[in-house]
Amino acid sequence: MGFENRDYFQDEDSWQPRWGHDTPTTRLLIIVTVIVFLAQTIVTREGSFDTALKFGARRVSLIDEWFMLDAPAVLGGQVWRVLTYVFCHDRQAPFSLVLNMVAVWFLGSRLERMYGKRELLAFYLCSSISAGVLYAACGTIISLPVPLSGATPAVLSLFTLYATHFPREKILFAWIIPIEIWVLLWIYTGLDVYSILLAVQGDNGPAAAVHAASDLCGIGFGYIYHRFCWQLNTVLEYLHPQRLKKALQRGSTRRNLRVFKPVVELEDIDAKVDLILAKIHEFGSENITDAERATLTRASERIKKRTQA
Repeated sequence: MGFENRDYFQDEDSWQPRWGHDTPTTRLLIIVTVIVFLAQTIVTREGSFDTALKFGARRVSLIDEWFMLDAPAVLGGQVWRVLTYVFCHDRQAPFSLVLNMVAVWFLGSRLERMYGKRELLAFYLCSSISAGVLYAACGTIISLPVPLSGATPAVLSLFTLYATHFPREKILFAWIIPIEIWVLLWIYTGLDVYSILLAVQGDNGPAAAVHAASDLCGIGFGYIYHRFCWQLNTVLEYLHPQRLKKALQRGSTRRNLRVFKPVVELEDIDAKVDLILAKIHEFGSENITDAERATLTRASERIKKRTQA
């Protein structure tokens, strides 16, 4: 694909998040989450005193019972909960669902145009799993009677990744105060750290500290992903049933590894070039690092060799 066809060489309007065919992953995540919330509200049963206390409602949702992140249940073998919790939300607080989905729409739309639909999906799911695993692991140390639910860890991962690319972009905090994104990210981080410190001093419950740690895990995942230029969609490709079937049929030989490795490297370089050119388009060439310049040089040399051949 030629550079002139990249997203960042199109009209500025193409950068604005919109509900369209060009952001299918963002749209799918929102639709699935809303459908799950409706199912939480509709598919209920009369609960016992213990379940009502656990889920905070007289009528208990079957979706909550099976898909929220209940640490003891995960440790008992229900491992799917480390992911499915992100699509569940508190039925008593629908506004949290609205806030999270607005954030997914705004952040995810732009990031999906930069990273692609598969990579954004892999990023969203992996960031959710990392926070879920942390929460379940904490459940082996302390009692966590209230299940974890909500897309907040994944949203904070999206927010962190977005802030690494557009730190100076301003948004309206509480729809009133204009504030740069990097400042708001530090505010969220500070609040979670403060919650953990209160728990250490005994002024806050340990469950609140674990919830804050899950949020910090989401922030950390977004930062590490950008810092080390991870490519997660290749992992999903390896796990595709057809690919696994073919791999089992031909066996994992040295020859196969040597043939496939350069393809992965080329894909990684193309993805990095996309991000660097997007950064240049947004902030100017003087704001890229030496490592990013070296990546562009490598890509340029590869193109020259290809044309000469």
